[in-house]
Amino acid sequence: MADTFKTFQQAATELNVSVNTLKRWVKDFAPFLSPAGPTSSDGASRRFVEEDLVVLRRIKDQLASGLSTEEVIEQLHAEGRGETVTSSALAPRDSAQAAGFVVLTDTLRAMIENQQTIQNSLQVNRNLQGVIIQDNFNLKEENMKLRERMQRLEQELAELRKRDAEYRLILEQRLARIEAEARRSIWSRLF
Repeated sequence: MADTFKTFQQAATELNVSVNTLKRWVKDFAPFLSPAGPTSSDGASRRFVEEDLVVLRRIKDQLASGLSTEEVIEQLHAEGRGETVTSSALAPRDSAQAAGFVVLTDTLRAMIENQQTIQNSLQVNRNLQGVIIQDNFNLKEENMKLRERMQRLEQELAELRKRDAEYRLILEQRLARIEAEARRSIWSRLF
């Protein structure tokens, strides 16, 4: 029968939690666990029975799902586990602690929501920054294409000016020859 009892370390290992977490749960959820059970040879350690491990697994699952300690206690009472605590048995200190815990829980939830909002905002900013960087690359590419086109147009314009100047020179030479021939022919007619 000694094999059915587990030490803190064995129970913590089986539940996959730290010994400190298990000690806190034992303190917080003592009404739902069996009495301390047999102690070890040094008389200092608590032992757990299989029913304790079932309750502790349930507590672990409910806490992991986001329930507060008070909500888990309410759930366990609703399931008919543990001792029933009447409102007159609650000390004012306990209700003040419970109220403080609720405020702390609400504050932590608000902080988590704010943190999530900030993370979402950062993701939106990263996405926007990616769009801006891509637009910047696109604009640089278009700018390079426009520069290349402007250089080609400037070269074409320079070639057109050169051809125009050459054509003008040819026309001026022709006009000069025609004028010279016309003068000669006028003088030759006169003489």
